[in-house]
Amino acid sequence: MTHSNNVPDFLKMAKELKENASRYAATESVNFFKESFVNEGFTDSSFTPWQETNNPLAGNRTLFKKGDLMRSIHKTEANEQRVVVESDLDYSEIQNEGGEIIVTEKMKRFFWAKYYEFSGKTKTKNGKASKSKDSIKNNDKANFCKAIALKKVGEKLKIPQHQYMGESHTLIQQFEQWYTGEVNIVFKQHLNKK
Repeated sequence: MTHSNNVPDFLKMAKELKENASRYAATESVNFFKESFVNEGFTDSSFTPWQETNNPLAGNRTLFKKGDLMRSIHKTEANEQRVVVESDLDYSEIQNEGGEIIVTEKMKRFFWAKYYEFSGKTKTKNGKASKSKDSIKNNDKANFCKAIALKKVGEKLKIPQHQYMGESHTLIQQFEQWYTGEVNIVFKQHLNKK
């Protein structure tokens, strides 16, 4: 009587695990970073909440007025060597890392226009602002815009860090747990085929 051993194709199993791992890591990384917006903070080894904004133009939640920044997070590369997830919006880096921006003439014009919009000031036919007290409503949004519009060109504005993306010990641990589980499943499936 001959007895044959069914030797597993370890190379094929390893290749499938690697392919699945890069797909999983990309998907889970995108989801993990988007959760920062829901949680209003970033989780590395522990959770760090975002500093609340004093900007009255922001929505009810920090960095979530329209959700554009959160929706911009996507994978750009996922292979056996690495996974790259990024946001390609102009302001994504300054929000994630914090820093300073320089007041420009264009910025001043934008905030003057917003000031007029929020204050209820109207313009006369010749383009000058109406002096009518009835047309002026003082509110937080208008005052915020006016404060920025009055800044000098070249002055710096501090943008606080609201990290939503980056290296995360928690994310890596979740991935390692998933991968260990997948390896166990693959070997158990092979053992059950015998």
